[in-house]
Amino acid sequence: MNSFYKLKLFILIIVFLATNLNSTELKKVTLQLAWFDQFQYAGYYIAKEKGFYKEVGLDVDILPFSFDKKIIQDVNNGKIDFAIGRENLILEKLKYPNIVALAAIFQASPLILISKKDSKVKIERIEDFANKRVMTTRDDAEEASLKAMLVSKKVDIKSLKFIPHSHNIKDLIDNKTDLISAYTSKAPFFLKKSGIQYNSFSPKDYGFDMYSDLLYTNKELIQSDPNSVILFKNATLKGWEYAYTNINETVELILNKYNSQKLSKDELTFEANELKKLSYYETTKLGEIKYEKLKRIYDLYNILGLVDKSIDLSDFIFNADNNFVISPIEKNYLNEKDILNICIIPNTMPYSDIVDGKFIGFIADYIALVENLIKKPIKLIQTNSWSESLDFIKSKKCDILPMVIKTKEREEYLSFTRAYLNLPLVLTTKSGETFIDDLKNLKDKKISIVENYAFFNELQKKYKNIEFVTVKSLEDGFKKVLSNEYFAHIDFMQNSWYQIQTNYMSKLQISAKLDENENIHLAVLKDDNVLANILDRAVLSIDKLNSNEILNKWVIKENKKEFNYILLLEISFVVLIIFILGVYRQVLLNKANRRLKYLVDLKIKKLQNINKRLSIRIKKELDKSQEKDRILAQQQKMVSMGQMIENIAHQWRQPLSFISTSASSIKVKKQMDLLQDEELLKTVDNIVNTSKYLSQTIDDFRYFFKPQKSKEIFNLNSCIQKCLDLISENFVQNGIKIIYKPKNINVLGYETEFIQVLINILNNSKDAFIQNNIENKLIFISLEMKNSKVLLEIYDNALGVNKEILDKVFEPYFTTKHQSSGTGIGLYMSKEIISRHMDGEVFITNYEFKYENIKYKGAKLTIVLKPVKKD
Repeated sequence: MNSFYKLKLFILIIVFLATNLNSTELKKVTLQLAWFDQFQYAGYYIAKEKGFYKEVGLDVDILPFSFDKKIIQDVNNGKIDFAIGRENLILEKLKYPNIVALAAIFQASPLILISKKDSKVKIERIEDFANKRVMTTRDDAEEASLKAMLVSKKVDIKSLKFIPHSHNIKDLIDNKTDLISAYTSKAPFFLKKSGIQYNSFSPKDYGFDMYSDLLYTNKELIQSDPNSVILFKNATLKGWEYAYTNINETVELILNKYNSQKLSKDELTFEANELKKLSYYETTKLGEIKYEKLKRIYDLYNILGLVDKSIDLSDFIFNADNNFVISPIEKNYLNEKDILNICIIPNTMPYSDIVDGKFIGFIADYIALVENLIKKPIKLIQTNSWSESLDFIKSKKCDILPMVIKTKEREEYLSFTRAYLNLPLVLTTKSGETFIDDLKNLKDKKISIVENYAFFNELQKKYKNIEFVTVKSLEDGFKKVLSNEYFAHIDFMQNSWYQIQTNYMSKLQISAKLDENENIHLAVLKDDNVLANILDRAVLSIDKLNSNEILNKWVIKENKKEFNYILLLEISFVVLIIFILGVYRQVLLNKANRRLKYLVDLKIKKLQNINKRLSIRIKKELDKSQEKDRILAQQQKMVSMGQMIENIAHQWRQPLSFISTSASSIKVKKQMDLLQDEELLKTVDNIVNTSKYLSQTIDDFRYFFKPQKSKEIFNLNSCIQKCLDLISENFVQNGIKIIYKPKNINVLGYETEFIQVLINILNNSKDAFIQNNIENKLIFISLEMKNSKVLLEIYDNALGVNKEILDKVFEPYFTTKHQSSGTGIGLYMSKEIISRHMDGEVFITNYEFKYENIKYKGAKLTIVLKPVKKD
């Protein structure tokens, strides 16, 4: 009985000790929010609620925001461990030297200025801000991104009338302010919901993409406990990744537990999607802080006069030499395991193989890096196929699968690290096949894929006309392609190319690269969360660039073989025989060359005679072609003259009617003895002024027909205005509205010819309106500079051009009008004028656009010219 009691007591002690070894006291740290609860802090909520902080040994107390807190000061003095700072945190470094930035959650600031579109005070551009009311907080008004945006457009900040912020977007709707500062993730939601049209002015759209929501801590914590700082940062970023990947779940969490502002589900979802764009703005790495970008921001602060003394930026950014840190819980886990087992499939180079008992290939090199980080041996467990590897991990014969594609089915029993490789898929066929642009063209072909590859079902759904079959291995698939059993095999590009260059160089080829790419992960069993976290951070520590370099080393690796001296002798003998035959052949060639030289000289003389006759014939044909062009130009000029005469008639009709009416009125009143001297003089003056207008009209039309002998620099805006003056009356009478915003741009060419081009284009639109019975007739003329080129775009809402004839509109004599209405040479000659005389380009497309919230369809003709500077 006494022995039994001792044994029982011993077992209890062992259990107690084991329990204490496995339980580690969590370190308590504090995180201070910078505003009230919303999705802006979702990553921190998720890291706490999902246990990401707990997994790394941290108990995080998230402190709510209040206006009376001196957050930066408290972090600097060590009263608060971590906090979230605004974009101007770098300026606070001057006052609080202990603060250090860990991560930038937003790569560009969400802070914007908003104006109403239907406001009485029109604010369409930043230049319109001057002397306007701006509702903003003191902190917002001090943000450098807003200041830089204003200064860049030469807006005097002192001219703005600042109003204290009410944090109510209704003040903008009710016109209590002209502009309001807001977050792009908040205010636009309410404006859209209320049907209010607005203009937003974001600093990042003007080149001022400042970091925002900077996670920061203090130097003392970094020096005393760097592991906790690294673990907190990693767990936080993991929380943000989860939040952005699972937005609906995260929104539900905030609604139920972190909703002090009583926000709606739609509001939080809108905020989530907008903030996600800012977190990954021009980067794929969450929380990234680039020294170069920070230096650019600091330089901007300097230019704005916000920096009193220099700041050591390297002292502002937390830069741990090794971001991989093992938490106490993870350390206990690894201590309990002597080794970790990994399933490896041999004969799958460049990924893995076993040669002379040694594990080689990409996986061997990559796992060696992981092994070095976690300080735990990883043992090879050999399997014969991918299916067997899956069975082994399910039965816990191995702990890690090294190269796994994530699928919904596998997520039920596996946990995955982040991707460390992205592998493209390729199609391998027998040599001699043409390159395949689209797999959809391979109807009724058999294509093999290794069994249990994750992309099998995906390809089956996408290419339903192809019969996909499974094989045991890549080598098995290649053999069946060679035996014509299957047309092709689909696999990853790297191992396909490795096998081709090693064993099938002249037999197989890569004939297509698929659009599909697969992300490759490490995987462990679903219930092994601690190991999953360890491996995930190890993958994070090993840069993807290193992964690709390791893989490329094996893909292009040369196979070294022993030198074969017998083969050298055989090759030398063959070379000697070839040399002797070559000498003999050279003797024969010399004789043949002399004979050939005589024949070549004879042929040259004949060719010279043929060339003379041919040059005469070409000259005649060229003269005919030039004569044809002159006739075309004359025909087009006659058509243009007819159009101009029609325009003159429109321009003259009303003035002539006025002169006729005035003269008749004078005559009648004179006959009735009612004509007064004052009335006579006034009427005569009006007739003289009207006659001057008619004379000026004649001068305008004479300018159009005046031939230009040489190119000259002319103003496009002035040219367009002259054209519109010539045709305005005609187009007004036809109910056609021309919308044009002037822009001052100079080009080199023939102005009168270019006016003729514009009239041709506009008349074509007029004819299209009439032909298609369009009621609301609109023509838009857009003039702008883009990529050092002048773009002149003319488009209408006349329903466009039939696709079948769109490519023919610039051909001579091609017309869509009745023969009595068109010659078909207008657009042809217009193209000739632009390309030959003005060194430009012209093309036409069908175009859909919106104007005053109404959708229209028409044809858009684009003219591309080179700008010049006028002295």
